[in-house]
Amino acid sequence: MNRRSWIASAVAGLATGPVVLAAGRPNSDAIDVPQPRVRPHILYALSTGSWNAVVKPGSPLPLRQILDETAAAGFNGVRLTGYPRILEQNDITDDQLGEELARRGLKFSTISFGGNYYDRARQPEILQSARRVLALHRRLGARSAVFFPPGSAAKAEERGALDESCRFFNLMGKMAVEEYGVRMGLHNHTGGLFENQDQVDFFLDHTDPRHVYCAWDTAHLFLGGCNVLETFRKSLDRIVYTDFKDATGSPAQTDYVAPNGVRHAAQSKQGRFYNSVLELGRGEIDFPALMRMLKSVQYQGWINHDLDAIRVSCAESWRVSMQYIKSVLDPIYE
Repeated sequence: MNRRSWIASAVAGLATGPVVLAAGRPNSDAIDVPQPRVRPHILYALSTGSWNAVVKPGSPLPLRQILDETAAAGFNGVRLTGYPRILEQNDITDDQLGEELARRGLKFSTISFGGNYYDRARQPEILQSARRVLALHRRLGARSAVFFPPGSAAKAEERGALDESCRFFNLMGKMAVEEYGVRMGLHNHTGGLFENQDQVDFFLDHTDPRHVYCAWDTAHLFLGGCNVLETFRKSLDRIVYTDFKDATGSPAQTDYVAPNGVRHAAQSKQGRFYNSVLELGRGEIDFPALMRMLKSVQYQGWINHDLDAIRVSCAESWRVSMQYIKSVLDPIYE
């Protein structure tokens, strides 16, 4: 079986029902993957973490296979989760990552980076890790990076945690811009320190817009009780990266069962969250309005589709979302 046939059969197999990704794959030197669509302004990425729902729990993510499937689905690149472990588990170096992406016509998007920023004792370690992440961005030509928030703090300690986090964001963001030429944007997250509207607004008011930017996740804004459209509107000039994924305020009342068999009860916190997150066009978020906003400022960069909940297969979710991108979003702003 040649490479093209293998990819076609693998993607077709993923679309038919729950599977576990296999470890084996053909030799990457023989690669022949359909090239993702080139758009003049927007690049679409997938998060490697989405494949956790189809891989056997505890097994490493098969990065080369993920890259194959990303290209076959028409996306332009990936956001790495679990860096640098994901590279080490796949016997890929930082330099080889660029080669693996180029073989498939893909680009490096960013890395899911985070830390307990408001713990001053941990800040030197976080800055050291950030330097490695930023160096990889510079090496692979990525001009924007994403950083995830720390976990929530006790109510009595929240204001201090917010203050200290934003102070550190200013320090880290200044380093990123001045030493690496990379803009770092905050990715908001439910259950994190920057979740609700007050916390998101605090971030905008207490960070330096010259050095600290935004990488909003639409589903997490929606589920965190934020006004998605207004949050984008008030920070349009600071958005350097964004996650588009849909969500609903009326999740299914059945257990969420991932393709790898992991089950979460419908009424559990995780079950409600997974049942609330959907492919593009299947929820309540007004993506055409968001795309028109991005067009109004001539946004050029990444839109990532980090889907926490996979129901049938990754390939089926990517098919649904890419169809929405091509039919609804591309006509507004490519």
